[in-house]
Amino acid sequence: MKKAMLLSIIVLGTAIIAGGIEDVRPFVDEALVSMKMREIDLSVQSMISGPFRLSLVDSCMNRPLDIPAILDTMGMRLTDPAEDPNKTLERAIALGDLEIHKPVIKSPAKEYPWKAQREIPVRLREAMDIIFAAYEQSAVEFEAAFANVDSFQMDTIRTWGLNYLARDAGARLYAERGDASIEDYDKAELEAEILTDRLFGIATKVDRQRIANASVIILKASLTAREKLEGLTAKTAISTDIPDSIASGDIIYWCETDFGLVIIGGTGRTIYKKRTALIIDLGGDDIYLNSAGGANSKTPFAVCLDLGGNDLYHSKEPFAFGSGGLGVGVLIDDAGNDIYNTGNYGIAVGAFGTGVLIDKAGDDRYQGGLFTQGAGFIGFGLLIDRAGNDSYQARMFAQGFGYVGGIGFLVDSGGDDIYVAQGAHNEKFSYAGHNISMAQGFGYGNRPDWSGGIGLLLDRVGDDAYIADIFAQGSSYWLALGGLWDGGGNDVYRGYQYCQGTATHLSAGILFDKEGDDSYSSHGVSQGFGHDNAVGYLLDLEGNDNYISHDMSRGAGNLHGVGIFIDYAGNDSYVSKRNYDTAGYGTWRKDFSGIGIKLDCHGSDNYSGMGENSSWWSPSKFRIGINFPAENKRNAE
Repeated sequence: MKKAMLLSIIVLGTAIIAGGIEDVRPFVDEALVSMKMREIDLSVQSMISGPFRLSLVDSCMNRPLDIPAILDTMGMRLTDPAEDPNKTLERAIALGDLEIHKPVIKSPAKEYPWKAQREIPVRLREAMDIIFAAYEQSAVEFEAAFANVDSFQMDTIRTWGLNYLARDAGARLYAERGDASIEDYDKAELEAEILTDRLFGIATKVDRQRIANASVIILKASLTAREKLEGLTAKTAISTDIPDSIASGDIIYWCETDFGLVIIGGTGRTIYKKRTALIIDLGGDDIYLNSAGGANSKTPFAVCLDLGGNDLYHSKEPFAFGSGGLGVGVLIDDAGNDIYNTGNYGIAVGAFGTGVLIDKAGDDRYQGGLFTQGAGFIGFGLLIDRAGNDSYQARMFAQGFGYVGGIGFLVDSGGDDIYVAQGAHNEKFSYAGHNISMAQGFGYGNRPDWSGGIGLLLDRVGDDAYIADIFAQGSSYWLALGGLWDGGGNDVYRGYQYCQGTATHLSAGILFDKEGDDSYSSHGVSQGFGHDNAVGYLLDLEGNDNYISHDMSRGAGNLHGVGIFIDYAGNDSYVSKRNYDTAGYGTWRKDFSGIGIKLDCHGSDNYSGMGENSSWWSPSKFRIGINFPAENKRNAE
């Protein structure tokens, strides 16, 4: 199937165009006419080619005005509580320009120990069979995925690929050595370049389609198995001789298989301590000190189904809690106020694999380090939270992060949520006291040879807070796409630099807020900014909003970049600490012009800095700001 057809069918389908998006276009057209430009002039097509290039990234760069409709369609669909998670994974796979595998639920080829245990309820045995049949099918897919990778190269992936971002030169030096010098930094950068070329060269030999196939098989099996368990009542213990080092508490059954440990927990409290291939827990306030639905090269497939209770998930082991490193991991938690606490590389992440975490209800807390909470690298990471007032805390590469060959989603369907991404990598040479976030809907590529992925944070409703530092909140870097979509609520956005709808170096980034009285603040290079053949977009449809920024923001373009800022409705307030390069600014240099568009379409607005209510300003043909209605000022020009 053609890439464009896949994107059309899986991602867009029959587009959901909410009130407001189609109404914005006439105002954009009027601005373009005033600038003596056409829509095609906003295109930032790239002639650079290379591995892992994604067609949706190209589409967004070529047709920037389509980006809001694409993101809105994705946001409306994925955050719908009725959305089938199987479909969500299919959409992620389509964004990766891969085909959709339609698995058939089969019986396992082997006989597993529970088959002879007639005391185990039939539906429970059937659920276990479904999952292990999926493991058997997925093992074939993974063997094919790495068929062209030799043993030495596999060692490189295991040693470096599964923690590559944590070993990144800057993150490593500044996380571990705050006194690093410029010479140390340069040396580490050179070492990182050599490692990068070696690792990503190996990655081109990996068949991502086969990883996607295995992911679809295991997620479908997990959800089907969960349906089998509906209404299942707890049984007395069948096997009680489990070592305390493996698990303790209310345990119904356990056994060992070729794929790993299997444990069935009852409705009381159970403490799980050792990595497993499968956990089915029937309820209770449980403690998971193991990986709980986390897969790695030793346990390549893992599923955890928790049917209820206020649970604690706590592990510093990489690839815990619905994560997959060289494997596929799925965690489904039905209900309860849960805590998920991990270090680096955990909570719904995929690296050379896939991780899916689905939390259906409850006020939950997610705490992680680097590469966490919906992050993908040569794979897929999906975090889906369907309800509750949740908090998400991470350090870096998180909360809807797509790296090379990766798709990362953080999907939250409801509640008043807080997202924080701060504290891993101090940028002391450039922005002293501030940290790289690369989070909250961030797409990232490895310049100059390796195209980036797609990172999306989608929040349907609620009064939410988004707090980050540098590179965050619907932003991107190097042939990548980052998007933050918020469907409603009075929200707060706080960032420092390269955030809030900013794109740099041949990429596209958008922050789209549909409703609510919102507050945006940043230092600069933000709020609809595009740099170096990139498109940055901030669109706010409704509400009385407040915007604060310093410079290079609010519809600013630099070095062939395009920055678009549109506030469609509401009585808004704008504060700019520097007038020259904000609110509709495009650099004017020979052969290196940028385009900046700042529009406020309705309402009575206040300005401190560049701009004025009911006015029109255009310092050059490449930049324009309009606060409608602006007939009098425009006619006077």
